[in-house]
Amino acid sequence: MRGTPPPIGLVWAIWLLILLLELATPPSVVLGILYVVPLLLGASQRSTAQAWRFLVISCAATLVNVHVPLPVHHNLVPVLVDRLLVCLALTVTTVLLLNNQTLQRQRVALEVDLAQAQLRSDVIATLAHDLKTPVLGTLASLALLDNGVVVEAMRSSQQRCLRLINDLMEVFRAEQEGLQPQLQPCNLLTIAQEAVSTVEPIAAQRQIALVLRQPQASPSRLTLNGDSSLLRRLIENLLLNAVHHSLRGQRVWLQLSCEPGGWQVDVRDGGAGFPPEDLARLFQRFGTTGTGSRGTGLGLYLCRLISEAHGGSIRASNCHGGGARVVVQLPEAGG
Repeated sequence: MRGTPPPIGLVWAIWLLILLLELATPPSVVLGILYVVPLLLGASQRSTAQAWRFLVISCAATLVNVHVPLPVHHNLVPVLVDRLLVCLALTVTTVLLLNNQTLQRQRVALEVDLAQAQLRSDVIATLAHDLKTPVLGTLASLALLDNGVVVEAMRSSQQRCLRLINDLMEVFRAEQEGLQPQLQPCNLLTIAQEAVSTVEPIAAQRQIALVLRQPQASPSRLTLNGDSSLLRRLIENLLLNAVHHSLRGQRVWLQLSCEPGGWQVDVRDGGAGFPPEDLARLFQRFGTTGTGSRGTGLGLYLCRLISEAHGGSIRASNCHGGGARVVVQLPEAGG
């Protein structure tokens, strides 16, 4: 536990006492090194500019003693050299103190960041665990009711909550343990079709059409080594993001294509596009856009984690004719 720093008045009193001792002794007696005492005592109370000013005053007091109280008539050079060495020692001490202050500030900032990260992790884990149970219970209860518009709307809302909770859990697990995909041969076209069928009811409520543009190559060529569950989550999140940024009556396009050494997943919408200033942080955690979106900033962040876990990459841009585009590159081997 750090002690309370001494009063600044005491620091200056010690400095003045050293100055009086200097003036009371012959110039050949160098006591300026004692200025290191108030330099150390008051270090925590000084800013960088104040520390340099204190050093200049101390060095000036050390050098002025060459002529005060009596000038040196003989052997001036050795006395001046000794006092210059004292000034050098005081300068080095000041530099070390300032570096120590910087390290202390960085340490405190790091401790605060670690505490905040731990708090966020605890909150995510608690929320994901406690919220998932009632949502699953609600979905199970809705299955027992007669089909209807209200029931379907409630089911859709609860499924969206469940996807959000699953995203929270996946992000929490990835940041704690690292995302570890279970790689095995899987068909990208089949995964994309399953993702489209999952998102279609949500898109239909907003009168948005999902268009899957299949590659001209045979479906068998779209086999890659990857985690089908994570890849389906990746495509679902990209489609949901596009749907949420589209207007009623528009379309969302999902294009699969074979690239040299891998595959490309291309999702486009006809909405307003991403604000240019948000493109750099779009795939960061909680990196929502400034367009009034209801997103949490986890969906695209999780897409980035999944892409990178498969050895791929993800990028976003705005289309020339309007709308946004997100492209995922997946290597042939995966991982």
